[in-house]
Amino acid sequence: MSGRGKFDVTSPDSTYAKPFLTVPEQIRRLRERGMDCGTDNFATSVLERYGYYRLSGYWHLYRARPTFPAPEFDDDGREIRLDRFVHGTNLAHVVALYDFDHELRTRLSDALSLIEVSLRFFVGHRLGRDDRFSHRKPEVLGAVRESELSSAHDPTTSYVEWLEEYDRHEKRARDSFVLHFRRNYGPHLPIWVATEVMSFGVLSNLYPLMRQVDQEILAARFQISTANGRGDRGAMSNWFNSLRNVRNICAHYGRIWNRTFDVLIDAPGQLRTDPDTHLACLAHESVSNKLYGILVVMRHLLLSIAPQCTDIIEIVDFIEARSRRIRFGLNQLGFPDDWSADPLWSDQFDVDQVAMAVASLLDRVQCLTAVETREVLFNARIAGVDELQTPEQEARAKKAAQRKLLKTYLHYNVVIEIEAGGAKYYPKFQFQGGKIIDALAEINKSLSARCTVDAHPAQVAAALLDWWQTPHPDLTQSEEGLVRSPLDLLGTLSEADFAAEIEAVDATRSFVIPALRV
Repeated sequence: MSGRGKFDVTSPDSTYAKPFLTVPEQIRRLRERGMDCGTDNFATSVLERYGYYRLSGYWHLYRARPTFPAPEFDDDGREIRLDRFVHGTNLAHVVALYDFDHELRTRLSDALSLIEVSLRFFVGHRLGRDDRFSHRKPEVLGAVRESELSSAHDPTTSYVEWLEEYDRHEKRARDSFVLHFRRNYGPHLPIWVATEVMSFGVLSNLYPLMRQVDQEILAARFQISTANGRGDRGAMSNWFNSLRNVRNICAHYGRIWNRTFDVLIDAPGQLRTDPDTHLACLAHESVSNKLYGILVVMRHLLLSIAPQCTDIIEIVDFIEARSRRIRFGLNQLGFPDDWSADPLWSDQFDVDQVAMAVASLLDRVQCLTAVETREVLFNARIAGVDELQTPEQEARAKKAAQRKLLKTYLHYNVVIEIEAGGAKYYPKFQFQGGKIIDALAEINKSLSARCTVDAHPAQVAAALLDWWQTPHPDLTQSEEGLVRSPLDLLGTLSEADFAAEIEAVDATRSFVIPALRV
C-alpha cells in the first residue's frame, strides 16, 4: 500500500480458466450433458436457490465413467468422471439428495451439540481441580519440556501455539457471562468458563496438552480403552478431532452424503483383546472415513453422557428411510452390509455406567496414581537392610518395601482405592508423613467392614468418600460457623483429637452402606 487510498492490486495466482455462465447457460450445459432438468422455471429456481457449484457435489456420482480400455483413475489416483451424465439422471433427484443432506446436517448438529457441551464440561471440570487457571499454566497441564539453558520448564511449542489461538477466542468473546467475569475479576477466565468460549477445535487441541493421567481418565470415563484396559488417550484425541471435523462441515453447510472425510477414525486398542466389541467396525477402512463411523462414535459417547438418548438411532432410521425413498445406497455413507444386525442400534443396548461414576469420583478429590502413592510411602521399612551394599540395591529395596506396604493397606481395607480404566488411584488426603494416617485407616477399615461382599468396589469407594466429604452437624464448626465434614476436621486437629471427636459424637453412624452390586 503506497499513499492514502491506494492499494497494491495483484493478479490472482490461479490457472482456473473456465468461463462464467449465466443461469440459462448453466441449464443448457446440464441438458447438453444429459441431465433432465425439468422445466426452465423449475431449473432456474433450483440453481438460484442452491447454486450450480454446490449442487455439483450431489450430481458428481451420476457422471458417467470411462469405459475400457480408457483409464479409470488419473495420475493422482482419483476416479475419472466424464462430462456427461448416466441415462436417467434428473435435477429433481439431485435436489432431493441435497434436501436430505440438509436435514441430515441439522440432525447431526443437534446430536453433536449434546456431546460437545458434555466434553466442554468434563475437560474444564477435570482441569479445574488442579488449578482454576490451569490452561494458562503449562506446568500444571504438563505441557512443558526440559530447557537446556535453565532449570525451569519451558512450555512446548504446541502449547504456545494453542494459547495464541485460545487468546484470540477469549478476546473476541462478548457473552454476558464473559463480560461479567471481566468486569468483576479481570480479563482472564477460569478454565470452567474458558471452555465455554473456545471453539470445538481449540477444545480438541487442549486435550492432548493435558497431563497423561488426565487424558487417560477422560478416555476411561467414556470406555475408550487400550488393549490393557487403560484409557486410550490416542483414540480419544482422534475422536475429538473427527467430531470437530464433522461439526465444522455441518456448520458451513458442507456435504455429508457420499463424503469421504479427511480425518480417519482411530479404533481403540481394546479391539486387539475384544474383537467382538460394538466398536470393531471402526477398524475397517470402509467405515473409518465415512459417516457410519462417526455415527458409531457418537452413539458410543452418548451411551455414557445420556444413556436414554436415542438421537443417533433416530438419525440412522432417518437415513435408512430416505435411502429407500430417494434411492441411494447406504454403502455411500459407509454402512456395512450387516449393519442392521448390530445390537448397537437397538434402543435396549447400553454400556456399563460404572465407568462414568468412577471417573466422577476422581473429579471429587485429588488422587495419586499407584506409582505416586508408593512414592509418598517413604516411611516403609526395608527388610534385610544390613545386606544392602550399593545405593542401587537400597533404592530397589525401598521400592519393594513401598509396594508391599501399599498391598498391606489394601489387604486390610484401610485405604480408599478407586479403579478407572485398568489404573488404580488413591485419594491423597489419606497419607501424611510417609504413611497412611492411622486414625483415618481405622475409620476406613471399620466402615468398609459394614459393606456387603456383593457391593461393587466403586460403590464402596463412593460411600467412603461420601462419609469423609459430607458435612456432619455434630462435629465442631469452623471459626466462621460452618458445618464441617470429617475431612475438614482431619486437616485441623491432631490424630488423637480427631479420633476422639469422631468417637464422641459417633460420627460414623451417618455412613450409608452401599447397595448391592449394580
